[in-house]
Amino acid sequence: MPGNDHFEPSHHLWGREEIDALTLAFAARRPLLVRGEAGVGKSQIARAAAAVMYAGPPLVEVIHPRFEALELLYRFDAVARLSDAQVKDANGQSLLDATNARYVGPGGLWRAFALGRQSKKPQVLLIDEIDKADADLPNALLDVLGNRSFSVPHLKNAQQVVHRVQAQPEHMPLIVITTNEERELPAAFVRRCVVLNLAPPEDEAGFAQWLCQRARVHPNLAELDDTVLRTAAAQVWKDRCEADGAGFPKVGLAEYIDLLVALHELTAASPRGERTAQQLHWLQRLSAYALVKNAKQDQARAPVEPLAATP
Repeated sequence: MPGNDHFEPSHHLWGREEIDALTLAFAARRPLLVRGEAGVGKSQIARAAAAVMYAGPPLVEVIHPRFEALELLYRFDAVARLSDAQVKDANGQSLLDATNARYVGPGGLWRAFALGRQSKKPQVLLIDEIDKADADLPNALLDVLGNRSFSVPHLKNAQQVVHRVQAQPEHMPLIVITTNEERELPAAFVRRCVVLNLAPPEDEAGFAQWLCQRARVHPNLAELDDTVLRTAAAQVWKDRCEADGAGFPKVGLAEYIDLLVALHELTAASPRGERTAQQLHWLQRLSAYALVKNAKQDQARAPVEPLAATP
C-alpha cells in the first residue's frame, strides 16, 4: 500500500477474521469497531480495505482528548469570522461573509459523504483511537449514522434554510473505528457496531509465527534470513512477557517491524553473505532500545541467543 500524509508505505497480510468482519460491516452499513493493543495493526485494516475497494486512501480523523464531536462533521472558524467582522475594505464594507461559507470546513464524515456521492463509490473513513474522546463523540456518531445526514447550523441560504449534508444509501462510507480500550465506550455505541477483537496469539510459538508471517509480506524484510526473523521474534516475546508481568505496556508487532527495518538498513551495503551475522550482532546490541521502554525496566538485560533457522 502506498504511503501518504498519514501512513508510511506498507503491506497487509489479511486474516480470515478481518475479512469476515469487514464484509459484515460493509453489508450491514455499520461501523467496524476494531479493538486491540497498540501497534497490533488496527489502523492498517482501514488502509487495506480502501485499497481493496479502490476507494483511494482512507479519510482519517485522529482523535485526541480535546477533539469535539462536531469536528467529525464540520469545523467552524469562529476566530476568522470575528476578525472579518471587525475589518472593512477600502470602500468601508465589512469583510464578513454573511453566508459563513468561508468559515465552515468539512469534517471526516462530511468529506466521506461528499466523496461517495461524487465518485459513485463508498469511501473508507478511519476514526483512530476513539477511546481518547469523551462519551459524547461516539453517541453523536451513532445519531448521524442512524439518520445518514446532519445539519450545519452555521450555513444557511438566502431563505435562512439550514444546510444539510446527506449521504446516499448506496454510497455510505465504510467506517473503521479503532480503540486501545483506554476508556470504556458507551454500551449503546458498541451494540450498534460490528466488533473485531484483534489480538496476537498468546502462546510463544504462535506469537513468533504470527510476527514472522507479517514480516515476510514486506519486500525488504522478506530478504532477512529466517534466523534473524525468529530470533527477533523470540526477543520480542521475552521482553513482552517481562513487561506484562511487571504491569507495563506490552511491546509487539510495531516494535518488531521497526527493529527489523533497522537491521535491514544497517546492513544493506554489506556483502550478502555477511548480512545475517551482522544483523544478529546488531539485534543483540540494539533490541533493548526498541523493546524495553519503561524507565523501571533494565535495558542492560541479556539478549536472547540466536535461534536456528526453521528446517
